This record gives sequence, C-alpha cells and structure tokens, in this order.
Amino acid sequence: MIWKKITINTNVEAADIVASVLFENNIIGAEIEDNQNLSVEDLRKMYVDMPKYNIDDGKSKVSFYVSIGEKKISKFNNTDKNLVDSSYMSSYDNIFTKSEFEEIFEKIKSELDEYKNFMDMGSLEIEEKDLDDEIFLNKWKENFNNLEIDNINILPNWEKAKDGKINIFIEPGNAFGTGQHATTKLCVRAIDSIVKKNGNIKNFLDIGTGSGILSIIANKLEVKNVVAIDIDENCEFNLLDNLKLNNISSFYKIGDNFTLIDLDKNDFVYGYGNLITDKKLSDKVKLIKYDIVVANILAPVLISLIEVGNVADYINYNGNLVLSGIIKEKEAEVIDCLTKTNSFKNIKSFYEDEWVLISCEKGEKYELFA
Repeated sequence: MIWKKITINTNVEAADIVASVLFENNIIGAEIEDNQNLSVEDLRKMYVDMPKYNIDDGKSKVSFYVSIGEKKISKFNNTDKNLVDSSYMSSYDNIFTKSEFEEIFEKIKSELDEYKNFMDMGSLEIEEKDLDDEIFLNKWKENFNNLEIDNINILPNWEKAKDGKINIFIEPGNAFGTGQHATTKLCVRAIDSIVKKNGNIKNFLDIGTGSGILSIIANKLEVKNVVAIDIDENCEFNLLDNLKLNNISSFYKIGDNFTLIDLDKNDFVYGYGNLITDKKLSDKVKLIKYDIVVANILAPVLISLIEVGNVADYINYNGNLVLSGIIKEKEAEVIDCLTKTNSFKNIKSFYEDEWVLISCEKGEKYELFA
C-alpha cells in the first residue's frame, strides 16, 4: 500500500486554521512544524522544558498522511505490533479511493483560498511525497542506532548483541526512552558510575520509567531489586515488550490489591500512577528504602517531586538521588530546591548539550564556620 505525505506550507498564525480545515474534511491527524519558541506560559501548561533556539522565521508546515487506492487494511497489520500505534494498524482512517481524495482535496484547497481574503495564509504551496509501508517502518531504524555508553550497548531489537558488552535491547514504541536523548545518556552514565563505585546495590527506584530502559539497565548491572513507576499506563505495553526482549521474566505489577512489594521473590516490580499525588501508590512504593532513585522527567515535575512528593523519604541514608530532564536554565532552581530540604549532600551537576543531570546523596549537609 502506498501512502502519501502531503504538506501545506503556511505560517504560524494560520497553521491551526489549516489543520482545522483538514479535520472538517475528514482528514484525521495533522503534523504542525515550525520554529516558534514557546512562551513561559505555554511551557508551564504543557509541562515541558525546551532550550531556546531563537530561530523563529514565522513559517509553518502542516502535513498529513493519506493512502490513495483500494480500501484494504494496511500491511502494518502484518508487522510487529509495537512499531506503529495500535489504533492506526486496524483503521481505515485517511484511506481513500482516487476519486474520493481528489474531491476532498479540491474542497480543502478551495476553503483555504477563501481564508486568504481575510488573513495572511502564507504561500499555501503543496508538497507531496510517496511513502510505502516499508519506508514507514524503516523510519524507526533511521533514527535509532546502536549507542555505546562505556560498557553498556543500547540497541534496537533488530540488531545483534556485541561481545564483551552489556547489551540492552529496546523496541521503539510510544514510550519515552530509547537511550538516544541526552538526558537518558546522562542517566545511564550516572547509574553505571554509582553501581561501580558502591558495588552491592540492593534497591533501585525509577520514577517516570517510560520504556523501562533505565530500570532494565539497573537489572542488567545486577541491582537485585528494581521498582519502575510511570504516570502513563499507556507505557505498559512497551515496557513489557522490553522486559521480554531482555529476558527479564520475573516481574510483578502493583495493583489495587497489592499491599506489599515482595522483592525477595520479584526482581522487577512496576506500577502506574502519580507518586506526588497518589498517597496509596506512594505508601506502597515506600515500603522499602532505595539505594538509588532516578527520575528522568522535567524540571517542574522534579521540583514537585522534591517539595510535595518528599522524594527524600524513598532513599536510604547515603543513598543516591539522580535527577535528569533538566535544561540548563532550570539547573539553579532544582539545586536550590534540593538545598532547602536540608536532606541532601554532595550535590553535583553533569552536562550534555543543553541538558543537566543533578546527582546527590541522602544526608544533611553540615558546614563549619570559623
């Protein structure tokens, strides 16, 4: 089946209108690409941090995907279920006969031209690109290559293991964490360094586990007990696939009836919910204390985790807290927050690109004055 990527060139002000016209004409899903810097208020609402690049040129591209031809199920149904979103595989969305699409697209162009009478819509030039199923699937491979971090080799599930390395297989899915992002790289180095330095690490907590990559690495570094928590239950499908890929067969989910984390019997425990606001979940997770707690999220969430979620309560005395997902502009704010708790010592920062990792240890910081 041949798919087309159709891109309409417009500007930032008109991008939402273009997307709305597409939706009103039965086009499902639109990508909007621009170089616009988000405002502080936008970032707060989206709970996201991004470095500022200041390259806004006012232009925008609105793209969508359609298949034109016989209406039949895409070959995606015969591929690994996790390479594309499951709702997309069994859908007829945006699959049209040639005559259907010609009629729809002429109407779209006509409506966009009408808007030009009232506002600047940009050029409205159309770009078309053919993409078959194989190309769609291989896009994952183009952007996901082996990544070696010291003795750890993170690789996609279609690659072969490398001798002499700790090989971590990750299947691309809808959960954050393939090891390619700078924040994840920083975390991998930090975890590996702490394990090498301290030797016997018994308990590890991963807050915001996503694909499970950091928890899986901890398991492969022979950390005895691993607990992985994420706020988004949609990550579970990807997490379980990655556990199987890495031959982790002993795992258990924290559920409503789960009252005790029995880490003598379960090497890997996972659960879903907000540790900051869900007291029932946090009480279960706090049944043990952890030698390493890792949170690779975003600075605003990390600050809430420290101040409201009392992350120090999860950590053994002299245990390690690793915080990542922090842009450089937020570094001082996170450090100040840690310092004010008077619960952490040896606070250190590590950098890659625009991102910062902050590590520290549980324990009060005492200063002597002359």
